[in-house]
Amino acid sequence: MHLTGYSGLRPLPPAGDAERYVLCFSRYVVVDRKILKRPFTLERPPDWICPECSIGVLRIDSQTFHHQERAESRDHSHDAWEPDWIRYSFCCMARCTNDKCTETVSLSGSGSVDWSVYENERGHLEEIYADHFSPKYFEPPLKIIALPEECPDSVSEQVVESFRLVFASPSAAANSIRVAVEQLLTELKIKRFNVVNGKRRYISLHQRIDLLPSKYSELKDIILAIKWLGNTGSHSRGAITFDDVMDAYEFLEHILVEIYAQKSKKLKARAKTVNKKKGPAK
Repeated sequence: MHLTGYSGLRPLPPAGDAERYVLCFSRYVVVDRKILKRPFTLERPPDWICPECSIGVLRIDSQTFHHQERAESRDHSHDAWEPDWIRYSFCCMARCTNDKCTETVSLSGSGSVDWSVYENERGHLEEIYADHFSPKYFEPPLKIIALPEECPDSVSEQVVESFRLVFASPSAAANSIRVAVEQLLTELKIKRFNVVNGKRRYISLHQRIDLLPSKYSELKDIILAIKWLGNTGSHSRGAITFDDVMDAYEFLEHILVEIYAQKSKKLKARAKTVNKKKGPAK
């Protein structure tokens, strides 16, 4: 069903410069979570950064965009029926705008009808009903954070898995991030078990975090925060929100950068050189 078929409803005007979900994309991603959470209209899609090249943005191929009203909302005979009762399922393909990449990404999700505000030809703001859509799955998934090149596969694979889950199930994504932390501790040679009377006794994640050497002391509280969010995702279904997972991503990105890219250490070394020369390092 096309909502613009209803009397008095008009399509949204072009948005001009579409919104970017990334505020800055150099080596590491700075995500605007508000744009990732916000439903989109076909006239005003966000600029999802291509997960392959991290340079181009994904543009929806309108010829592949399909949406159907779901059974739960097809009966419009109720006296109190309003367009915002409508619920959709949708699927489509999107292509990267970078000519050297042109990656193709499939996405699907849900939709509904809601009010949108736009400026009419007289410069006045008007409210109209419009179809809004919320992606639940991207394949390949969007990169919510960038991973250092030095990050071990055992860690990065779990993080990428969380990218696949984050829109559809924040709780499952939080649990995958927790597993990534467990793998990280293993990569850092933190033991997983003790042998007692010839039997293995596995050490809890909390205890393993406490076993981190002193050089990681400033990261312990941040790692522990991921552990608590992951626990909630595992044991309290529906208690984790998208924002909670975004917090976990920010924690994890900081941890991985500090451990594998040694950002602070490199910055301190550069600052020391500048201070020593009392001017530019070169």
